[in-house]
Amino acid sequence: MSGHKNMLSSAYSALAVCYAYKYEKTGDIKDLDAVIEMCQKAVALYHRFPGHISDYTYSLSLLNLANYNLMYPVIKPAVRREIESASNEILQLTRQISNSQPLQAGALGILSNLAMKDNNVLLSEQYLLKAEAIAVTQRPVYYYTLLNIVSDLAKLYADQKNFRKAYEYQSKTTEYNSLLYNENQAATAKKLEAQYQAQKREAEFQTLTEKTASLKREKLLYIGLGVIGLIGAFFMFRSYHFKLRFSLESEKKLITEKHEAEIQFKLEQEEKARLKAEQELLTLKQQQLQREALANQLHLQHKNEVLQQLENRLSDKDINIRQVVKEEYRMDHEFEKAKFSLQELHPDFFKNLNERASHKLTNLDFKYCAYLYLGMETKQIAHLLNVEPKSVRMTKYRLKQKFNLDSETDLTVYLKNIV
Repeated sequence: MSGHKNMLSSAYSALAVCYAYKYEKTGDIKDLDAVIEMCQKAVALYHRFPGHISDYTYSLSLLNLANYNLMYPVIKPAVRREIESASNEILQLTRQISNSQPLQAGALGILSNLAMKDNNVLLSEQYLLKAEAIAVTQRPVYYYTLLNIVSDLAKLYADQKNFRKAYEYQSKTTEYNSLLYNENQAATAKKLEAQYQAQKREAEFQTLTEKTASLKREKLLYIGLGVIGLIGAFFMFRSYHFKLRFSLESEKKLITEKHEAEIQFKLEQEEKARLKAEQELLTLKQQQLQREALANQLHLQHKNEVLQQLENRLSDKDINIRQVVKEEYRMDHEFEKAKFSLQELHPDFFKNLNERASHKLTNLDFKYCAYLYLGMETKQIAHLLNVEPKSVRMTKYRLKQKFNLDSETDLTVYLKNIV
């Protein structure tokens, strides 16, 4: 039973996500209100059914509610207190829950956001650093959460002109974005370091070998090599810095373009699927209408024939009206059953009949084929069409000739195999 309540809470959270997507498209505050309403329902289940909702599910509902409340253009004091209270409650609940690092980091991120709104940069930094320390303990590491944290830290340090820290956390962002890229960069850095050390050792060796020639020459050479080494190191560092910056910008641009292309492809696929489903639905409706039209046409023709026969028989003074009506009721009942079966016929049945017949089929031929396909006996067909059984047998013989069937082939079996 508790599992059902957990599923209900998750369903409310899923509805909140749907309304959030709608709000992103419309920007209508009513849609955001709907998001908050769904989140509040998910949270309320925890208090309404104690012991049925897990602490993890409840913490996730609180985190969603706090995050979506931050989307309001203007956050009222009461809403702010609710956000702060929810974040602190998450931190309290998740202390004893395993694998809850993303929830804790998310709550700390929200508190950091509130601190930044209060211009309390130091407190915001502390929350983010604590969130980072918690997130890295997750096994396996949840890189999405870490990326958000280190990106916020990089922006915070950049705004505070602390470029060393900003560079450090920007490097972490790059590391989490592409481990392969970092490996290549690390190899390049080691290669440059090895080249630099080799040049330095060569310069020192040359200086030592020339010391015996002249102290003045040694000093000048040492100074010259030192200056060259410093200039070379400076330009290598500058070159490395610009290459790294260009690589980061290029990587960010490629990731953005790839993401946009994936979204566009997904939208196109969804639109194609929707159009295909609509086309299939229209085809099914058209087929159903064709079957109903055929059944109604046969029914109408049958009624017209009955009325014509009744009119002819009324001239007979000895006619038993009750017997006629009773007989018609019986035939009408049988026809209704046949009509229901006709509506289930394959939509291409009559088209296939025309293609296989060596001579053109009449409407009466189509009637006989339909009744035979439905498995009706000769007497049943005779009653429905108000003819003699002998006439039905003759028509069956004539149909076999039109389909070029030999005497051994059963016409009914042949008609069923057409579909």
